[in-house]
Amino acid sequence: MSSELSVIESRIRNAGKLSDIEAELVELIVKPIRVLEMSLILERDNGQRSLFPAWRAHHSDVLAVDGMKGGFRIAPDVDRDETVALSAGMTLKTALAGLPLGGAKGGICADPRTLTSKEMDRLVRLYARELNPHLGETGNLTDIPAPDLNTNPHHMAIFADEISRIRGGLVAGCVTGKPVELGGLPGRLSSTGFGVVALAQLAAGGLDGQIVAQEGFGNVGRYAARTAHELGATYIAMYDIGLGGCLYAPSGIDIPALTHIVDEHGSEAFKIYASQHGGSSGDFSWRDEHLSAGGTLDLFLPCAASQTVTGGAAKKMVEMGLKYVSEGANNPTTPEADAQFLEAGVTLIPDVLANAGGVAGSYMEMSKAASMSIPTEKETLEAVRGILTSAWEQVMAACDSYGTPSLRLAGDALAVSKIAAAHQIRGW
Repeated sequence: MSSELSVIESRIRNAGKLSDIEAELVELIVKPIRVLEMSLILERDNGQRSLFPAWRAHHSDVLAVDGMKGGFRIAPDVDRDETVALSAGMTLKTALAGLPLGGAKGGICADPRTLTSKEMDRLVRLYARELNPHLGETGNLTDIPAPDLNTNPHHMAIFADEISRIRGGLVAGCVTGKPVELGGLPGRLSSTGFGVVALAQLAAGGLDGQIVAQEGFGNVGRYAARTAHELGATYIAMYDIGLGGCLYAPSGIDIPALTHIVDEHGSEAFKIYASQHGGSSGDFSWRDEHLSAGGTLDLFLPCAASQTVTGGAAKKMVEMGLKYVSEGANNPTTPEADAQFLEAGVTLIPDVLANAGGVAGSYMEMSKAASMSIPTEKETLEAVRGILTSAWEQVMAACDSYGTPSLRLAGDALAVSKIAAAHQIRGW
């Protein structure tokens, strides 16, 4: 069992104890209802064939009035345990947000950097083909995937096209996060990153003048940075291994300029930005640089991968005066770092709350398809803000009722209580 899976299973068990839920029921909540394992045989552009393992975990459907939700990712370190761990996180996330959805997650073990765009498309089609029998009936879908790490609206369009081809008719609702032109929701792509920052703004009472560092500048990170920048925050560091490692600019990073350079130059972006706008880039720790310069830090946004925030990293950020963490990634903070932040009085907004804007946006996309209403991006994001604000208020109240300063523990306990209640109501 991976450390990531063991961590979230421990979180659910601890939440169950805090909520005084029967141990047998807690164990039912802990375990996934099924895990699909696949071997995808991809024909490469050169005619050769490569095999890629893949998974889809259906963690819980007890709250899934409208199906199970969760993205699928393509990454070289994806495995079964990670997929199950992420699906459990989705169960907690949808419950906490008050959405009538269960938790699911998927992954393909492949390195996108070694695949052409056509090979990526064919790999997504293979994945869709294997999942098709497990998605539910057309018009009553029980599993609705979405974008995740290294997948995007284009890949969702490919997935929907393949399912529609197999079933002999348009099944656009089999995924969310589609391009707007194909029934997607304006604002869905930016909803996760927007929500991460909206909750940080709520916790801090505003972000104007706040000093920010961030990990990850992908689907979540770029929209988080855009939102925080628009709210007056000053970025001093950005870390993304695919863009050159670290970009450090203590005088502030111009986020719109960085976004443009990333779109134009990809993996060379940080180096080019530093040469044009100042700062330094490369394979080094921005924490060491900033700490040695006597700098301070207000807000940290981990928006990259799981388990990247170690106890050592947390200690350094605490020494910089860190006040807030909002988790854009799933499971980015190790238990050791969690303890460091809690002891130092840092307000940590956990992933099950902080990045729930994505699944909230996905549910709105599903609702849009049913109602035929088309909101603007602004309307979508304001609705996401409303859902997250309500969840935030519930978690803060849970901190008081459970007698804990940990938003993660309180949020987990609240979510597990909702899931347990659904089990009891349904006689499961």
